Amino acid sequence: MSDAARIDCLALAAEAWANGSGATRTLGRCNDADGETAWRVSIATLNGPSRFSQFPGIDRTFILIDQESVELQLQHGSLHARLGQPVHFSGDLHVWIDMPAGEAHALNVMTRRGRCRARVEVVSHDAIREPAQTHFLVSLGGAWLVRGAQPGDGGITLAPLHALRLDGHAGRLELSPADAGSNTLLASIAIETAETASA
Repeated sequence: MSDAARIDCLALAAEAWANGSGATRTLGRCNDADGETAWRVSIATLNGPSRFSQFPGIDRTFILIDQESVELQLQHGSLHARLGQPVHFSGDLHVWIDMPAGEAHALNVMTRRGRCRARVEVVSHDAIREPAQTHFLVSLGGAWLVRGAQPGDGGITLAPLHALRLDGHAGRLELSPADAGSNTLLASIAIETAETASA
């Protein structure tokens, strides 16, 4: 069983977006042999209408954390993003976000097409998950109790916008809301290589 690395998402250093339109905090990333991004998991800080950077060859997942809904405008249409619901789109596209002024956050997952894949889901109730070789759990709302991440522990509590990263973890994870509120949301992100995903 591997160790679980705890992450305070908003305590991470903020990096400017590639196009300068926003900022992001990277929870984890992996580059391939030629230096290109294989995968990246991050929290973006949004401040009103913004244009997303283009990432050719990248598949993206966007999850709104603290706004009820926003519109993602694409070259040939739009996507309606709701709180806690994953939205998928290609990094090849021109995408911009239409939202009121004011700070908001979103979870971003990027994988290089043909090399990696991310299985991203959001749970709001008790759940059991078998972790991938690299796996992230991110509390999007409310506190969550994670059992099975470390041997002999009584569980790890994740406060909102805190995360766990597990690499090479064996054994299932038991996920339970520690709060009784209606906005308890936890993102489960399984990063798989193309070989693992096709097995």
